[in-house]
Amino acid sequence: MAARKEITSSLVLILFGAVFLVYDLKYPLDERANPGPGVFPLMVGAVLVILAGWQSIRAFRKTKGPNKEERSEREAQPAGEMVQENTGEAKVLFMIAVFVIYLLMVKWIGFFTSNFLFVITSSRLMGARSWKGPILLSAGIDLFCYLLFEVWLKLSFPRGILF
Repeated sequence: MAARKEITSSLVLILFGAVFLVYDLKYPLDERANPGPGVFPLMVGAVLVILAGWQSIRAFRKTKGPNKEERSEREAQPAGEMVQENTGEAKVLFMIAVFVIYLLMVKWIGFFTSNFLFVITSSRLMGARSWKGPILLSAGIDLFCYLLFEVWLKLSFPRGILF
């Protein structure tokens, strides 16, 4: 059942990314040295389609349902234990709260600091077991945003008290 949800969500994301890319055709890309308004939506749409495609491939690979033993164990499990195992709803609500806090903090502590903390927190919520991976991911995303927007596109992010 979970594989079916993953397949459906990935196909919806692929469709959304494709519509995003088609809509992006209205905007010019201009030159490499002076990118136009169509560059960023093109990159976002392409990344969305690629990641959703990868998710759908992974979901198609695991479409095999649980074997009979796993099904009988799941059916024999009391309802209270199944609710305790399913903490997905709580994680989603907590993630929404973290995102709202992130949006509110961007003005005060700056984009790069709040983005760094947001990526670490969301990575840990999604199941990262160590701190090394989220910290490296966070630093990489901040560096990418700095190089893309501040250096290449000459756009500035909100500056806060920290950065």
